[in-house]
Amino acid sequence: MSMTWTKDQQKVIDTRNTNLLVSAAAGSGKTAVLVERILSLITDAEHPVDVDRLLITTFTKAAAGEMRERISRALAERLKEDPGNEWLQRQEALVHRAQITTIHGFCLYVIRNYFHTIGLNPNFRIADEGEMKLLKQDTAKEIIDEAHRSGDPAFRKFADSYGSGSRGNGLEELVISLYEYAIASPQPEQWLRNCVSAYEMPEDGTWEDFSGNEAVLEGLRTAAGDVLSVIREAKNVAQMPGGPAAYCEALLSDEQQLTELAECVSVERFRERLEGISWARLPSKRAKVMADADEELCQNVMDLRNRMKEAVKGLGKQYFQISDEEQFAQLRETAGNVQVYVQLALAFMERLEEKKRKKNILDFADQEHLALKILTREEDGKLLPSETADVFAEYFEEIMVDEYQDSNLVQEAILESISRSRLGRENRFMVGDVKQSIYRFRQAEPGLFLEKYVHYGEKDGGIRVDLHQNFRSRSTVLDAVNEAFYRIMRPELGGIDYDEDAALKAGASYPEEDHMTAELLLLQKEEWEQLQRECRWTKAEAEAHMIAGKIRYLFREGKVTEDGQLRPVRPGDIAILLRTMSGWSETFVRVLQEEGIPASAQSREGYFQTMEVETLLAYLRVLDNPTQEIPLAASLHGLLGGFSSEELAKIRASSPESGFYAACRQYREQGEEAELRDRLISFFEQVDRYREQASFLSVHELLWRILMESGYLIQVRALPGGIQRQANVEMLLAKAQDYEKISYHGLFHFVRYIERMQKYQMDFGEADISGKSGEAVQIMSIHHSKGLEYPVIFAAGMGKSFNRQDGREKMIFHSRWGVGLDYVDTEARMKCPTLMKQLIRRQNLMDGLGEELRVLYVAMTRAKEKLILTGMASEKLIAAGRKGERLLFSDLMGAECPLAWILPALNPEEQESSVKISIVSMEQVIREAIREQMAEQLSRDELERRLLYGMRDQESEDRIESLLNWTYAWKDRTAAKQKYTVTELKKQRLQEEMEYGEELYPEEEIVPLVPQFIEKTEEKTGAARGTVYHTVMEWLDVVHMAKVFEHGDQENIIREELDRLCAVGKLSEEDRRAVREQDLVRFCKTDLLKQLAAAESQGKLWREQPFVIGLPGDEADGSDPEETVLIQGIIDAFFEEEDGVVILDYKTDRVHAAKELKERYQAQLDYYARAVAQTTGKTVKEKLIYSFSLGKTIFL
Repeated sequence: MSMTWTKDQQKVIDTRNTNLLVSAAAGSGKTAVLVERILSLITDAEHPVDVDRLLITTFTKAAAGEMRERISRALAERLKEDPGNEWLQRQEALVHRAQITTIHGFCLYVIRNYFHTIGLNPNFRIADEGEMKLLKQDTAKEIIDEAHRSGDPAFRKFADSYGSGSRGNGLEELVISLYEYAIASPQPEQWLRNCVSAYEMPEDGTWEDFSGNEAVLEGLRTAAGDVLSVIREAKNVAQMPGGPAAYCEALLSDEQQLTELAECVSVERFRERLEGISWARLPSKRAKVMADADEELCQNVMDLRNRMKEAVKGLGKQYFQISDEEQFAQLRETAGNVQVYVQLALAFMERLEEKKRKKNILDFADQEHLALKILTREEDGKLLPSETADVFAEYFEEIMVDEYQDSNLVQEAILESISRSRLGRENRFMVGDVKQSIYRFRQAEPGLFLEKYVHYGEKDGGIRVDLHQNFRSRSTVLDAVNEAFYRIMRPELGGIDYDEDAALKAGASYPEEDHMTAELLLLQKEEWEQLQRECRWTKAEAEAHMIAGKIRYLFREGKVTEDGQLRPVRPGDIAILLRTMSGWSETFVRVLQEEGIPASAQSREGYFQTMEVETLLAYLRVLDNPTQEIPLAASLHGLLGGFSSEELAKIRASSPESGFYAACRQYREQGEEAELRDRLISFFEQVDRYREQASFLSVHELLWRILMESGYLIQVRALPGGIQRQANVEMLLAKAQDYEKISYHGLFHFVRYIERMQKYQMDFGEADISGKSGEAVQIMSIHHSKGLEYPVIFAAGMGKSFNRQDGREKMIFHSRWGVGLDYVDTEARMKCPTLMKQLIRRQNLMDGLGEELRVLYVAMTRAKEKLILTGMASEKLIAAGRKGERLLFSDLMGAECPLAWILPALNPEEQESSVKISIVSMEQVIREAIREQMAEQLSRDELERRLLYGMRDQESEDRIESLLNWTYAWKDRTAAKQKYTVTELKKQRLQEEMEYGEELYPEEEIVPLVPQFIEKTEEKTGAARGTVYHTVMEWLDVVHMAKVFEHGDQENIIREELDRLCAVGKLSEEDRRAVREQDLVRFCKTDLLKQLAAAESQGKLWREQPFVIGLPGDEADGSDPEETVLIQGIIDAFFEEEDGVVILDYKTDRVHAAKELKERYQAQLDYYARAVAQTTGKTVKEKLIYSFSLGKTIFL
């Protein structure tokens, strides 16, 4: 059946003899158009092209396979119409050897055919990712160790400045990071040398001498233009009927100053004008000229003007905190450290290459770089095509690149080297969508696409064709996407201006159906915090339960289209997309399954922690060395051993003085229970047999034999999640086979290999079972969803904070600007970001947020019929939404999460919006979740009742009746808990005292009346804030704080410490904002800090220490004194001094006097003291509470 193409699609198919860039929006049918263009080239009436004379590169092997299959099918269809066509028969034969591949596939083709031109051994193999990571770690350690031994003062200074601890630990990772960024450049060595030159400012240097001068100026002017739009908006309001027209004179002055600022031609001039700005006073509201002005409009103008002033203050904070001369001097003084850093990376690069050549292996990056080395030659610092490149340029009639927006600089250099551009015959075809460029972490360079997007069509060099008609989604989905992105995507953030040309146009036909409007489901953070103590759900759990409720509704009421007809929604129609899977996907799968909804997710981490893999690895460790106690116990207790905990306890108790392996040996010889003894003998006989076989079998063969003889695969398949578990085991088997290709062989080396992978926190991610999980809701990352489509999409986690961790790293990198380091004065113990680091930080922030915008676009455009966004937001964020305005650049840059973009961009309630917003009650979500769980339990109860109902014989009925009526003789003891937390006991004792007091002194509850305009809602509840403060105090560097606090800028010291905790992952951005810096300032002024620091220095400070102790029942909860009750808890801190132990507890409760805290927590600290005395054997001399609310230490 012939296809009807749009005018733009036909232009893509027919255009010849030029470079062609196709900007193909989501769902625009680009793959079909690309295939048709290939067929039109093959069957061109005047100049037909053999299919193997086309180079067609795609992003993935799967996409390449699909492309080849489509071309083959299309050729077969045409041959049916014209069976005798010899040309088509030839193409059908050639298509199987045509270069339809990934860019790495093409690179390997080049290397394997031209290895001799670069002196490469042709018997190379591609190294395993894990193997390369370990090789890099080893190499970096060698380089750093050699540098330490050299005693080079320059290196010592570098290590002191950027390393951790006295030995400068952590430098290995810094070197690997610089290397991996360098090899993203076509000329890594030159890129590294440029890193150094960027810091080499002349003594009398100016902004013109700084390599990032133009970027700084452009950023400042963009920000000033953004502020200018605010004052123009204020001026428009002032000129409205009833507006404060008398303000216009001052506003015009503001506008003039900001216009001059935005038009500055140099950074020096910008700074001069910024520092010279002065604001005119607005007329008083009581002035005559203000008599007719509307008060609300007046306030609106003043709010906008104040917003403008705050923004102007922010303009100088990044680059103008210190004088220009000081900034340039810091660059010069940091140049030496950059030089050392670069030399380390170059030495690492050279050593790593030596090791790879010795092993005759290539890694992922080598494939590109060696192909580039074959295809180019360097002349005067530039790469020019080689003679080999000329061969390819002559052979390939057209070079076609799919997903061009995800190309990197090395790939671009490779493809440009074999194009015919240098011969005056453009033959490049590039298709992609810059709005879907989401692989920045792989060094994708969307700027390559954007440069052509802007310039093609304006001058010679190429043609651009835009495909914006979407043939995938309902118009309701496209309307939602367009409404949001009209107002949030722009060239500075996201890459292009999302205007009418970029907007998606509906091209798909669907039957009419109500309830297809896109939705935004919100949970209120404050309500979640309030109810968290009762339900104890994490944010992810709360959101997952909300989504589960919506999915059940869709199962009841929802419809989707199949073969042009509506049908009910099924689980497989739904996908839940997450920005990151870690910590969320497992939760979503569990919650949905608990609520009776089949769900499946592939995890990218946690492979080594899965039970089925952990058990096998433990067994392999036992085969390697049976005396390892933990692996031995795990193997005995796991599926391969089958011993119960009680049986292991008996074995352990039989020989309490020896190790566990010796205890097993002892029990095999003299064990009391014959059956247990025989099973233990059988287990070790099997271990000995496999150990013997390990000497002549490969790891893969040994593992396969274990699996087959033990029936392990069948066992794991029978467990919950059996398909995933079996796939994980099979993946370990495949990894063992891959390992045999590495230089080392045998069980010993394989076990060491896995142990080192775990040591360096390298993970394979669980096996991919997509397509095998049956009819289930699919949970996947947004990146994994790219190229896929589902009838119903939930874009979840929209309230989750962006990851801005990059900006806090010691070293940050940029493809254009190089490396950003701090200026460090080791003698003064002072550091601050250099000018270059500030520039890179700003650019990376813009690039990172731009990518977050594009990730959001990808997520929203996966939906065919129904799009549902979900997230948790604060009342403040929700109240700020529904403005329907184009967001300012500063608003976009300041956003903490996607909801901070989406909510303000949607139309106000009085206007028609394409997105229906619903604030979902947490109480309702909890009720529904409980109801579902109860319904499931009732179903089980009904099944049990029916089973019992069939047992009609009198003996069975009597037996059941006796069981149901049986009473335990010591029932009173069962009412007492066997384990309490300290908090539970404290509450129990406090409740008893309160109830007794209420009986004697009944008192009417007084609820203070707080006017609405005074009452404020905090972002975190007391419980949540208390958790954050405890985290800070657990990780606070008390020794460092005690040294520097008295003589430094106290608030800045606290700020830096909190920033450090964020940088090392102890605090999130949200938690960071919950900490009042002044609270910590007050704490650090107390003698308590010095006590903690002194104890820490001597190794006598313990923080967040868990404990479990046993107490007689009457002492714990008033129960039977003969029963032992376990008490568990966590002590915030305790430290040892010469005359005893001091216990410290941190409290954030809002109280008016110390007496309240004493009464409230006396019991709790009494238990803590007892636990410390019992476990350490030392005397507790003091029990202290530090109250952040009161800012003082309280002695109990």
